[in-house]
Amino acid sequence: MPVSHRKTSPPQAPPDADQWLDSLPAAVIGVDRSERVRFVNAAAAELLVPAGRGLQGRLLAEVFGEEGALVSIVRRAILGQAAVGEFDVSLSGPGFLLGRAAVTAAPVGDRGYIGVVIHPMGRMRSSALHGAAVRTLAHEVRNPLAGIRAAAQLIAKSEGAEHGPLTALIVEEADRIQRLTERMDPRGQAAAAPFATLNIHETLERVRQVVAASFPDIAIRERYDPSLPEIQGDFDQLIQAFLNIAKNAAEAARLCSDGGEIIFSTRYLPGLRIRSAHGGASRAQLEITVSDNGPGVDPAVVDRVFEPFATTKPKGMGLGLTVAADIIARHEGRIEVESAPGATAFRALLPIAPARTTEDA
Repeated sequence: MPVSHRKTSPPQAPPDADQWLDSLPAAVIGVDRSERVRFVNAAAAELLVPAGRGLQGRLLAEVFGEEGALVSIVRRAILGQAAVGEFDVSLSGPGFLLGRAAVTAAPVGDRGYIGVVIHPMGRMRSSALHGAAVRTLAHEVRNPLAGIRAAAQLIAKSEGAEHGPLTALIVEEADRIQRLTERMDPRGQAAAAPFATLNIHETLERVRQVVAASFPDIAIRERYDPSLPEIQGDFDQLIQAFLNIAKNAAEAARLCSDGGEIIFSTRYLPGLRIRSAHGGASRAQLEITVSDNGPGVDPAVVDRVFEPFATTKPKGMGLGLTVAADIIARHEGRIEVESAPGATAFRALLPIAPARTTEDA
């Protein structure tokens, strides 16, 4: 009886650890005992834009701030040589906020490294964040009311003028206030935002109209990319986010002796893809920038500009940019600021809407 000979392949070597971690869909970074980042996998590099730029080799505190929540978690893991985890952590640092996440840090291997796994929360909201929405409701309605008042004053001063656009702005802003307040349930919690497909330029146009009515002495310029794809979001809340940013910019621009100016600009970044939800696909981004020629953000608060109550204004509450950053985070986006005298820019990244299929049409 003939004997069959089956050819067998030689055993394959196990994959390199870095290569294996790099292929994981979860965001993972490796930190040594000195709190210096030694490894960043592809998912973490995507998630942590802009913080991830040049992250490897840097100290965590340089990126996320000495008092950052992620830094605190890693330090506790190093000190106790045990796993430490927290839910609803702010992924923020000096001049940027990337949203919120669940973070776990634990010792790995025999080299004293700490592995940090980051799970973005996406649109999930904790009860603490719901409470924050309640506490900031008064601030939420203040900016649209200011726009309504300014528009009404202009109408009163311009007898015989064509009042159609201004009166339309009054009606639209009043309706938006109504919609925002209707989302508060009897327990004082904010309802989930009803997301829809929208063009970000329509949102920015409403913001421009309100700012122009409130700050007639400020020049407003637009540098838009006309080919922008659509995003998914809540029209009213995105207006509020960019109105808070633009209002701050206009107030700063007023201090410019050569004439205040703010610029709205947009561009499509198809080459920049960010994984913005756990298990989700990476998506290309839109960049929305609001810049001004004012004196710059006060150095005393620039590193905490998105934190609640971080303000040097005598009558300021320090909540406008906090609300804006929170809304951007709800939309799976991220925001950062670059500031110098005469040139301050707030940049927000928002993911484009998923491509529609034939069944969706």
